[in-house]
Amino acid sequence: MNYAEYAKIAAINWSVLREMRRSPRHYRYRLENPREDTTGLAIGRATHTAILEPERFALEYAVFEGKRRAGKEWDAFEAEHAGRTILKASEFAEVLAMRDAVREHPIAHARLSNGLPEETVTWTERINGVDLACKARPDYIGASIVDLKTTKDAGSNAFGRTSARFGYHCQLAWYRRGVRAAMGRELAMHLVAVESEAPHDVAVYRIGDDALYAADEEINELLERVAACRITDRWPGALELENELSLPSWVYGDQESITDDDEIVFGKGATNGL
Repeated sequence: MNYAEYAKIAAINWSVLREMRRSPRHYRYRLENPREDTTGLAIGRATHTAILEPERFALEYAVFEGKRRAGKEWDAFEAEHAGRTILKASEFAEVLAMRDAVREHPIAHARLSNGLPEETVTWTERINGVDLACKARPDYIGASIVDLKTTKDAGSNAFGRTSARFGYHCQLAWYRRGVRAAMGRELAMHLVAVESEAPHDVAVYRIGDDALYAADEEINELLERVAACRITDRWPGALELENELSLPSWVYGDQESITDDDEIVFGKGATNGL
């Protein structure tokens, strides 16, 4: 099953479910309005294809040698390669460099060998009497379930913050649920992170039991919200109730700082002598 076919399956995936972190309103909007494609997303997809499904890479991507995605030259090239994702030469070179970096990393290469790339799994979660159709498309199912990410910084501290912000641990826990339900397999979870800028350092991270426990707790909570909203057919925003406006502390003049001229300034916006 290709991605276009997968996208048509009417079911919850993690990229939509995570919008419930913000509010039911955001969740329903994303469910009805898939994200528009961007150059960054196209490069990410191309990197996944080059690493995980190299036999498809040349068939699905074309390289444009021109300078601008506009004008007669671009229009003619786009028409000639209809149905394929078009990358500029610099973007194509970047994708190949990330592919080579992952291949050269012994642990990453081993984790992404002898398995199934981009396998679709579907299952049903029954939450408070509501059946929720679910789907997932793990990047790689081999000795473990592996998710491949491009990132600015693959170092453990920076990538840990990125993972928490975007819910990468939750995404892998979501994959684990799907693989367990659809395939009856209980596997470890790994992230392979490759930096998007040269020299494209690569790191492999195992998702520990504590992180997976926290992820499952969050997923359960988000699914319960979806079920509750389906029962009531209400999808409220994050700020339905009246709130008191919270201003930064410098507004109240209760912070003082010393300037380079040893002048005391009260509040970031204060103007002395006026």
